[in-house]
Amino acid sequence: MENRPSTTLHDAEPVTGSSPVRARPAVRRFLQREPLLPVDLCMPLLVRRGEAASPVPTVTLAEVGTTVRTLNALGVGAVKIFAEGTRTDRGGDAASANAPLIHAIKTAKDTAPDMAVMTETCLCSYTSSRGCVLTDTRGRYDHGATLDILGEQAVHQAEAGADILGPAAMVDGLTGHVRAVLDEVGHRDVALMPHLIMTSRMYDGYRAAMNAAPRGNRAAFQVHPSRPEQAVTVARRMVDEGADMILLEPALHTIDLLARLRTDVDVPLVPFCVSGEWAQLTHSGKRPEAEYLPDLIERLTMYKRSGAAAVITYSARVAAQYLGRVPRPR
Repeated sequence: MENRPSTTLHDAEPVTGSSPVRARPAVRRFLQREPLLPVDLCMPLLVRRGEAASPVPTVTLAEVGTTVRTLNALGVGAVKIFAEGTRTDRGGDAASANAPLIHAIKTAKDTAPDMAVMTETCLCSYTSSRGCVLTDTRGRYDHGATLDILGEQAVHQAEAGADILGPAAMVDGLTGHVRAVLDEVGHRDVALMPHLIMTSRMYDGYRAAMNAAPRGNRAAFQVHPSRPEQAVTVARRMVDEGADMILLEPALHTIDLLARLRTDVDVPLVPFCVSGEWAQLTHSGKRPEAEYLPDLIERLTMYKRSGAAAVITYSARVAAQYLGRVPRPR
């Protein structure tokens, strides 16, 4: 009789609950979840006055409707619109009903009424200094004037059809002021998603595309990367002032805050994969989509897994096209 090695209970593979021996395809399909869907994605639309070379994807005002129609057909859940404005020392056409941003909002909403339209409520596209705030004649930050003009801007954005406004200047009391102004004029159903911004070089592509590189010290209105406790404090204050959700940027550099804030605040969290992350992933648009797609899906899945309610990414179209083709487990 052939001698076979004896197998005892002690010789068997330890039962840990994650043994690859038991990872049959049917079991994997049974346990797999849907961590990422096209509706979880939001596409930034950088609306510029003309067609010119840009380090990140941009659109003209005339292209907004076609772009939104394509994204909507792919199931993308939202667009976040930025637009060039007229610049002056007092904020240009930031609070004008005829600003390009307002026209872009109307076009997007008319094209896809069921798609969420987000905005940026800020002054960096409207001030001569490219700063997010107004200053007085001596160059000092003018808190009252800044709140007043951003409140007016928010009302115009809401009246144009925006669903989610994004107070982005990170000045004290901005979220609460915008909430009060919107409520007063009858826009209680417009949501607020203030920006929680870490100081970073990851915004350089956006700033170059939108001519928004600051001449002053914008870092004074942002959180230093070494101060996570300050970020948590700011997030809690935003919620206290009426934030319905919070945007975190840059997404890649705030993943720790995303995981922490999901238990610290009771509002949805939305990381923004800013221009620098897009440039790194796509080699500034030169890398073939098929080559970077696996990395893109891994990153987006990571954000969702870490607590993101949705993700804003310049690669929303590419990701949505892929996700729409992926067979779902049954």
